[in-house]
Amino acid sequence: MPIKTILLHMANDDRHAARLEVAVGLARRFSAFVEVLYVATPVSMPAAVTGRAASYGYIAEATAIAHERAEQIEQEVRQALKDCSYSWSVVEGDHVELLAERAAYADLAIVTQSHGDSLDDRVMLHVPDRLPLETPCPTLVVPYDFAPQTAIGGHVVIAWKNTRESGRAVRNAMPFLQNAEKVTILTIEPPGHTLDSGHDLMIWLERHGVSSHHQANIHQGGDVGEVILTCARDMGADLLVMGAYGHSRLREMVLGGATRTVLGELNMPALMSH
Repeated sequence: MPIKTILLHMANDDRHAARLEVAVGLARRFSAFVEVLYVATPVSMPAAVTGRAASYGYIAEATAIAHERAEQIEQEVRQALKDCSYSWSVVEGDHVELLAERAAYADLAIVTQSHGDSLDDRVMLHVPDRLPLETPCPTLVVPYDFAPQTAIGGHVVIAWKNTRESGRAVRNAMPFLQNAEKVTILTIEPPGHTLDSGHDLMIWLERHGVSSHHQANIHQGGDVGEVILTCARDMGADLLVMGAYGHSRLREMVLGGATRTVLGELNMPALMSH
């Protein structure tokens, strides 16, 4: 399915401008409409804020400040998207729930990675990069420190495993794959494997006009998510495509897993589907 509607998560945070620039570039590339959803409710609060009354007071104050900044950020949006079709709305509530509700009518959602290093003294209220769990459309998770002028999708690496989540991610990534200069299928294999686990996907992609090659990595132990990110970086990729939360969400959120590692240590944009 082509990308014709992009859902952009906006908030009163220091990475909103980077998300906006990414959305502008993709809207121009795919001739897409951008639905800008500005959520005034804060994503986090200082850990020093303790007690129910203090928490409610902080959230109310932060929400009021976000509403005050809404006009300024809307002007930024208007200027950046002046050559594109877009809409702007201001809402309050749970960021993930609000985005998921609108994502039913979008072909791509854009959020920023929740970066732990910047939140040592804060309590997370909402985690927008968990959106892939809640939405039928793919989510583009932009690294927290991403330079917005960096190209996205020149070399796409598909972290492939024959699962429903991975299959959905590849299908959702087709507009990027068909525009990419290079596509690499990355598989993480056990020692002694003999099958070409990327062969059938290469054939399927070829039938859709996408040339690719397969790189198998022998897993010698360690975190699979770290292996995926290291391989993708070493290959010079600028977009990672993968299925999100192949195990139960509780297991991956609490005990860990490839998705959790990738989201925590992301070093390039990742297109995720569940």
